[in-house]
Amino acid sequence: MKYLIINADDFGYSKVFNTSILTLIKKGFITSTTAMVNRIDGGQADQIDEILALTKSRNLSIGLHLELSNVNFRYEVKIQHAKFISIFGFKPSHIDLHKFAFLDEAYPVIMEFCKANNLACRNHNIDFDGVIKTHNQVLNGTGMNFDELKRATKNFKDGESYEIFFHPGSYDPDCKSSLNKKRELDVEKIEAINPFLKGNNIKLISYKDLFEMH
Repeated sequence: MKYLIINADDFGYSKVFNTSILTLIKKGFITSTTAMVNRIDGGQADQIDEILALTKSRNLSIGLHLELSNVNFRYEVKIQHAKFISIFGFKPSHIDLHKFAFLDEAYPVIMEFCKANNLACRNHNIDFDGVIKTHNQVLNGTGMNFDELKRATKNFKDGESYEIFFHPGSYDPDCKSSLNKKRELDVEKIEAINPFLKGNNIKLISYKDLFEMH
């Protein structure tokens, strides 16, 4: 058996995007999402309630999708982690990074925080002992077409864990996301890849399962 987390990045960026993410969760097509806590406002309260209810009925992990506006990485992680808890009522399952401008500089700080707080972290192939993460480096599903996704998953190895992240949604004219027009394609790819996974002995897991696997 091979193990895969399909993570929907950007929960909280837009109510329109949230709707697509919630639908994919309810269909069982994704097992994880990461929230942009600085984007969540009172207008998303019903969607927060909905995703919290879903965590009680299925295997679903909700992580922190960290936004960095400056190089004070430790401060940003601490503040956004606390905000996540204030919104959801529990700590995130894992932390990943929105955009990669500070990836090399920030990720050691992020992993240090994850280790200290018993959180998992997205695997960007940056070494740091004692941090829970998938066995293999994360795959950017948004940047891959369906044939590339099939080829990649065919090469998964038995007993190992993987993550593919996407940015699902519908077009939101009120959102300035650079991926706005690609989000519907991500929904299509997620829906199309799921039957293929079942036929190739790939089990969908969440970040919660990684703690039991390590």
